[in-house]
Amino acid sequence: MSPTHLTATHRPSGPLTVSTVPPALPPRSAHGARAAGRSDPGPSRPAWSPGSQPDQASTTSQRALAERRREEERHIRSLARIVALACVEAELGLRPARQLSAWLDLPTYGKMTRRAELARRVRPDRGVAGAPQALGSRCCPAGDGVYEASATIQLPDRVRAMALRIERHRDRWKVTALELG
Repeated sequence: MSPTHLTATHRPSGPLTVSTVPPALPPRSAHGARAAGRSDPGPSRPAWSPGSQPDQASTTSQRALAERRREEERHIRSLARIVALACVEAELGLRPARQLSAWLDLPTYGKMTRRAELARRVRPDRGVAGAPQALGSRCCPAGDGVYEASATIQLPDRVRAMALRIERHRDRWKVTALELG
């Protein structure tokens, strides 16, 4: 390393200046409840007092619910990536369209098989230089047991995007609508 590089990345040696300490806050009566327009300041207790802490059981259940929601969203994002990649592969002729039946509901499956058949007719002998890759996915809840997701797929010559609506049917997640761009 050059001496110039070392001096540019390290603090210069010399006296350090210390800023002044701010003055103490005024008494509570000057800035508390009366200053806010309330006549009664209310009970005076520290913020950490037992009366102000939430119930331990409700906090635990809220954490468990939040963790369950995060896990569900991870699963939905993964499902969106897998389904988007499989749909693009089916459209390119790299995967049989019937393999999509496990993930798609009947009307969406019919739409996707028709799309794959039309794509096969338009370019029957076109080979793909490389396999498509899923770049990423996002999801957001749209209701109870309903998510809307998007995924991006990298092809050798371009990037494709897909929007999906994923709903819980019995104990499984099914894609009930999709748009492939």
